[in-house]
Amino acid sequence: MSIQDRDYMKTPAATSTEQAAPVSKAPVKPAHVDTARDHFESVLFALVLALLFRTFEAEAFVIPTGSMAPTLYGRHKESTCTKCGYTITVGASDEMDAETGLLHEETRIHNAICPNCRYVNEITSALSFNGDRILVNKFPYELGNPSRWDVFVFKYPEKPNINYIKRLVGLPGETIRIRQGNLYLWDGKTETILRKDNLDKQNAIQIPVYDDRHAPVDLLKTGWPERWAAVAKTNDSTSVAGWSPTKSVWTHDALHRTFQCQGAKTTELNWIRYRHYVPTQPEWQMAEGGTTQAPVPRLITDFCGYNTYAGTEPPATHGDHSNIDSHSPSQIGAGEFWVGDLTLSCQVDLAAKGSDAQLVLELIEGGVRYQCRIDCNSATAVLFKLTADRETELASAPCGLSGTGSHQLRFANVDDRLVLWIDDTAIEFGKGAVLDQANALIPNLPTDDDLTPVGIAGRGLDATVSDLVITRDIYYLANPSGFRYQNFQTALAQYIDHPEEWSKRYSEEAGEMDSAELKITEDGYLALGDNSPRSMDSRLWAPSLQSVPRKFLVGKAFFIYWPHGVPFMNHGRGFPLVNHTDTEGNSVPDYPKYTAPFYPQVGRMKRIR
Repeated sequence: MSIQDRDYMKTPAATSTEQAAPVSKAPVKPAHVDTARDHFESVLFALVLALLFRTFEAEAFVIPTGSMAPTLYGRHKESTCTKCGYTITVGASDEMDAETGLLHEETRIHNAICPNCRYVNEITSALSFNGDRILVNKFPYELGNPSRWDVFVFKYPEKPNINYIKRLVGLPGETIRIRQGNLYLWDGKTETILRKDNLDKQNAIQIPVYDDRHAPVDLLKTGWPERWAAVAKTNDSTSVAGWSPTKSVWTHDALHRTFQCQGAKTTELNWIRYRHYVPTQPEWQMAEGGTTQAPVPRLITDFCGYNTYAGTEPPATHGDHSNIDSHSPSQIGAGEFWVGDLTLSCQVDLAAKGSDAQLVLELIEGGVRYQCRIDCNSATAVLFKLTADRETELASAPCGLSGTGSHQLRFANVDDRLVLWIDDTAIEFGKGAVLDQANALIPNLPTDDDLTPVGIAGRGLDATVSDLVITRDIYYLANPSGFRYQNFQTALAQYIDHPEEWSKRYSEEAGEMDSAELKITEDGYLALGDNSPRSMDSRLWAPSLQSVPRKFLVGKAFFIYWPHGVPFMNHGRGFPLVNHTDTEGNSVPDYPKYTAPFYPQVGRMKRIR
């Protein structure tokens, strides 16, 4: 069964194909006949269901669009960035007619922006794939009530014959506020931020910011600065928030993407920091043309690579913003809103340590520094909050990191809560890791410090740091529609590299443009998509229908049993079985719809968080 849930957010030149369409209408012309691949998938599906129905009630669905990306993929295209090797995944449901399943040649996707290095890749010939096939368990909702943060299937309130899939974020009778990317519970007097109490869910919906394992080598050769660098505090006018590159105990191995610290005898902290030197399309063009560049760091924003693609012309960018041409609906959500909820992941190999060995992980949000200081001798982790005039200890806990050896670390500041994982085990800090919300109603605004928001420091130790990855939390857009809103986005995009000016412009209209209040009925639930810029959800339905009635719930999505198969042979493309058919009934010879051979993508067969 297909879930009819059209991605939202068209540009002014949008067509009506974004509206949800029932699957009962027959196509103008069958796009293809059954193939061996269809039979194989049907047999596999039947076997899986046969096993599941022995223990509980389940139903299978196909995800058509990207409203729940990155949790679930709808119809999409995949490619590999030609500059950094990062995997590009972009939504491709806009290529197809919602009612007939036929290809709109005028909206065929030709270009996509790499989410890691922002290079515009030509992907016309890249294969497209159907959305994830998932299993939905009806049993939990028949005996009990849904839980907040469930991924659930329900009947669309405006057209109950159509199934939608979203994340359940609000419970019966609640009032939910969306403000500055976060969700809050409002009781009439106070706001309480809604945290993803299940940390697996928090990690599952993280969106990439930068993966240093996939650095754009060609760009770096032109003189573009490394995003990670050994730095020290200086008064240099060219510094970033007072940090300048320096020679220190940290040595950068650009080939193997590691930083080595030879500081077992040091008594002071030595830093490496992330600077958000994200290139725009003109800057890429200048680099390729041999023109001297003047890179500037920018704020981390709600840029979402899944949404940034274009039709006949390549995307044009300014700041961290992308103006996709009129053939694509992907302009909105291209990255104008500053995001401070970040997660740092890295591998640390401890080779030697002194008597005062310490490893420090730091995240900055709104100019406030949050540190996790790990004593490598006592195996104790301590959380600190540092402002301009005060250092406050928040919490401490044993962490098990002592002696030499290799460890995977992850440090997050998400939903006003600090979390440290060591080797995938969350450290128990208790209530001290929950950040003070005394000024929750006052907007949190970026400063110059947010241009270099992530740091790692060491003293009294020899260590190697590698696999540096930064991700961000979902930024829920509050009011993503209308001419004024688009003007607001455009204005913010102009100041991505000037935090003070961005903050001023944001403060002028944030109360109206980036906040909303949604009241849930006594028997209803609030539904939002993980891909907030491209989701037709409770925010955008008629006010009287924003709540999903209890009787409309279908079940809880719990497993991706068949993501798209991975083609092999013929340079990784397989061999065409059936080509796409356009809306004129013509076969599109250079665009195969199904290929073979292929193998199951086992890595994405997983429980849905």
